[in-house]
Amino acid sequence: MAATEKPKLEERFIKEIEGKQFVLYAGLLDLAHQKGLTRVEVEILQYPTPENGNFAIAKAVVESQQGELFSDIGDANPANCNSKVVKHLLRMCSTRAKARALRDFTNIGMTCLEELADASEVLADDNPATPPTGRTRGRKTKETAPQAGSDNGGSGADPTKKISEAQKHAILNLSRRRGLTVLELENLIKETYGSPFTEISQSQASALIHSFQKQKSA
Repeated sequence: MAATEKPKLEERFIKEIEGKQFVLYAGLLDLAHQKGLTRVEVEILQYPTPENGNFAIAKAVVESQQGELFSDIGDANPANCNSKVVKHLLRMCSTRAKARALRDFTNIGMTCLEELADASEVLADDNPATPPTGRTRGRKTKETAPQAGSDNGGSGADPTKKISEAQKHAILNLSRRRGLTVLELENLIKETYGSPFTEISQSQASALIHSFQKQKSA
């Protein structure tokens, strides 16, 4: 009887752009099924509207055969999507959320190609803005956040409106996944933006969400 093959990410699902490797969403899904994926669910936390800068947010949860749960947040707006898919923001934020959750489940450190707006983001990553850094696998590191002077984060979110409920949910979820307590998150935001968590703008919240996600992809 042939030995059972170990789950493996096939090379055809890995793409190289400007010297950096990226995994395709199809590859993550294939590997997840090899490792016993039993459930994938997506919840839309915020629908894109003109009032919120067409900023869509989704949460994905994946479950293993052992009952382990992995979840993460995905976002999409006209500024962080390719022009060809900008009319499909809900689909894109859903795919990004699932990709991030599947990367945790499969223990793949490469960024998913579908998480990028386009190839220019690969070049931009060579000199990224300083993202928040959290405790990863029990290691405590210093926290930083996007500077107040660049609060729109390229998101298209309204800088004159306060953070939305969906954005609060997303930030709390992402910060919790990185080992931050609510108090640490509050202090991080207040030190950076000079305002309490509930008083920052939608664009500042968008930048913070994007920075947490960039930290994970690094």
